Amino acid sequence: MNKTAIGGKAAGLVKLQELGLPVPPFVAVPVGEEPDEPAVAALGEPLAVRSSAVGEDAADRSAAGQYETVLGVTQATLADAVAQVRAGTDRAKAYGADGDVAVVVQRQIPATRAGVAFSRDPVGGGDSVLIECALGAGEAVVSGEVTPDRYRVEGDRVHARATGIIRTLRDDEAQEVAELVRKAETGFGRPVDVEFCFEGRTLWLVQCRPITTL
Repeated sequence: MNKTAIGGKAAGLVKLQELGLPVPPFVAVPVGEEPDEPAVAALGEPLAVRSSAVGEDAADRSAAGQYETVLGVTQATLADAVAQVRAGTDRAKAYGADGDVAVVVQRQIPATRAGVAFSRDPVGGGDSVLIECALGAGEAVVSGEVTPDRYRVEGDRVHARATGIIRTLRDDEAQEVAELVRKAETGFGRPVDVEFCFEGRTLWLVQCRPITTL
């Protein structure tokens, strides 16, 4: 499906799936359409409903945090959640969207740890993978509400800076995140930042976008 119809965020998830990387099941709801009820029902509950504007998560502008995300959505509250996300139409137009934003409906992972990983240093452009991770869901890390642990993965070495007594990621888990992020960079053909979460010991990638600062 064309990116103009499903927006940048959904297109990124589709690409991750094509690369064989672990993505929670999702349904892309194109601009101007309503969710496919049988497809959404197959996702189970709870659900996360997120925007996917045409210009969002693009190579030259990410618009991260500009749109609303609704968590804990059920089949009964889905229509209201989609309407709430689409209420950001005016902001979406500023990022290139034409009309309503597209929407991503995704199975919400009961994350025990989550964060964001950069396939390259977003400031200096170095080859090391930078990871920020905290306990719980990833929204708190992305929004800056919590101070995450920070990891720098260089080859087979992991440099950790923990904020608490116990680190959120073991060295092998940081290496696992770094490996998937490098695969995403290769598949996308450019440096990326990836939102990830752990469901117990199972690693999921829930979003991928180009690093726009390089």
